[in-house]
Amino acid sequence: MKKLEILSMRNGGIMTITANNLDAAHAYKVLKFKRAVKAALDGIMESETAILTEVGIKDAEAFDKEREELKKSGENPERLEELDKQMERLVELRKVLYEEDVTLEGVKTIPYDQWHALQAENKALPHRPLNVFEELLEGILWAAPEEE
Repeated sequence: MKKLEILSMRNGGIMTITANNLDAAHAYKVLKFKRAVKAALDGIMESETAILTEVGIKDAEAFDKEREELKKSGENPERLEELDKQMERLVELRKVLYEEDVTLEGVKTIPYDQWHALQAENKALPHRPLNVFEELLEGILWAAPEEE
């Protein structure tokens, strides 16, 4: 799984799923999955912080504000060019970061009938994250039933 996919799942609401209607053993697997996603997210955020430091951005909010103000005012084009180069470098490094593989440690699959129950329980969530990420999560969170 790519780090970008972890971010997409977070943005799609995967951390809001519940497993209240699953058997306890499988509900625990869902909890472990969410913990593993959280750990991966924490690692991505640490890398993001390191990238900001690497490109010389100490305060992202102040950086964005200064860059926007310089764009609007047209003043100090040399400084704007410097900030734009920092932004380009930031974007390049983030692209590399997001393409890195990540393993969700300790995650075990739940059987398809439990996956189906999990989807039904969470069908009212905005964006329906379990439906959106169903293919991505096959073999990670849920296992397909054996073909007969």
